[in-house]
Amino acid sequence: MIKDNFGRPLNSLRIQLNATCNFRCFFCHMEGTEENGETMSLEEIEKLMKAASELGINRIKFTGGEPLLRRDILEIIKITRKYIDGDISMTTNGYFLGDMATKLREAGLSRVNVSLHAMTQDSFKIITGNSSLDRVKHGIKEAVRAGLNPVKLNMVVLRGLNDDQIFQLLDFASEVGAMVQFIELESSKEEEDQDWFKKYHVNLNFIEDLLRPYVRGIEYNSLHRRRILILDYKYSELKVEIVNPHRNHEFCMNCTRLRVTSKGLIQTCLHRPDQRIAIDYSNPSEALIKATLMREPYW
Repeated sequence: MIKDNFGRPLNSLRIQLNATCNFRCFFCHMEGTEENGETMSLEEIEKLMKAASELGINRIKFTGGEPLLRRDILEIIKITRKYIDGDISMTTNGYFLGDMATKLREAGLSRVNVSLHAMTQDSFKIITGNSSLDRVKHGIKEAVRAGLNPVKLNMVVLRGLNDDQIFQLLDFASEVGAMVQFIELESSKEEEDQDWFKKYHVNLNFIEDLLRPYVRGIEYNSLHRRRILILDYKYSELKVEIVNPHRNHEFCMNCTRLRVTSKGLIQTCLHRPDQRIAIDYSNPSEALIKATLMREPYW
């Protein structure tokens, strides 16, 4: 396993399969890219997965855009499973998940993160530009039923839009057997003084204060050393992960991933579009190693 110059191992890739989406979440960072129609081919993805495996990478996260818009998504998962025996996960808006959950599990997907940024129809429409809350909830239930474990429900907490829906999300997660991931609104150093960020950003400490009476233990995700609160909630165990990426040196110092854009560029960090390396598919390992040695904590 290779390490960067700060002693951080590389064991994870976050791969953007496409840069298009059927939702329009106003805060979406699109993995640090612009919307575009370019994608890596199956052959290119296979070469990348083979190289990743040889370098000791055993965690793959597929993102978009919306990755389930790719018609070859099942083939992508199957190819990945040929080389990666560890964790293969996906972040999705859940719109297509009801029909795809079982097929994804059978193809080799380990687990899924579903973006569920609101629990009321009005807030959901404002945030996503879409009126499909019930359809997303159905997809979540199907993912749990298919054994994509754990199903994580991602909520980017936004002041005045969904910060009053914390317990509604916990109730739903408890009911269906999922876990929750509360995510702090993120921005680059250049954007944090902009009006939109100041309007919607909220420190997640208030959530931990709300949940303190229910906490029975704490675990840590090795990636970013994120806290996972273990709750005794409604007579059962419920796990809640807190993701604080903004101005968090511990988050950065425990980052063990590289990002790959839909155009086949390796990017060292979400906030470093200036650090991109094109993959030579005749030798993908070279770009992975070079990008690893370029990495430095952003915050």
